[in-house]
Order: sequence, then C-alpha cells, then structure tokens
Amino acid sequence: MQQSFNIDLPLGFNTPEHPDDILCFIEALFNPDSRAYPALESALQYENKPKFGPSAISHVQFVVERFDVASLKGRLRISYDMQLTFGCEDFTKDHRNQHSYYNFNIDISANHIRFSTDIIEERSTADEF
Repeated sequence: MQQSFNIDLPLGFNTPEHPDDILCFIEALFNPDSRAYPALESALQYENKPKFGPSAISHVQFVVERFDVASLKGRLRISYDMQLTFGCEDFTKDHRNQHSYYNFNIDISANHIRFSTDIIEERSTADEF
C-alpha cells in the first residue's frame, strides 16, 4: 500500500536552483510549528500503524537522497523517533532511529508538493502452501 499526501507550496515559493537548496526548503516546510508538520506526522503514524499501532513521532530529521532541479523530483529519507503507548498495560516503549523514504514532486502549476512512499507489497500467504 502506498502512502501519499500533498502540501501547498508557501506564498513566495522560489524554484530551487541547486540541489542543496531543497533541504533548507524541506526543513522549513516541516518545522514542527508549521501547518504542514501534522500531515507528515500523520503519514508516518499511518505507515507504522500495521506494525506498532498508535504512536507519537518526534526528533524528525531529513536527508535529501537525490533531487533533480530540472524535473523538480527527488527522494527524501526521514529519520525519527517513535513512542508507543500501550494503554491497557500503562506502558510506553521508545523506538529510536526509525526511518522512512518518500519520493517527492514539486508541481508548480498545481501549487503543491506531493510526497509518496515506495509501494510496499502486502504479505501473501500463497507461498506458504
């Protein structure tokens, strides 16, 4: 299943002229106090829900794996810590140094940037028989 979301480009957005410019843009876009941060947090929580259940995300860091200035497409590695809360046991567990990869595409005409995970294959029991 693929997780994806769109974020509106901020007013006055300037097209990056150099691959290094995109990291500053991504870090500013997903500042924890920004309007875009909850969308990222929700996507990371949803991605991990089948494995771990509800979680809190913190200490988010970004690495731009690649970015093409001509096509405005790239790949982002997101590192984060996740805290799981088990209400019935009144217990919390920290999962540090988690990471996810998102491909992104800046669409100037639509005035947004689209983030999408790699397609994760659903587990099949067909090979077990």
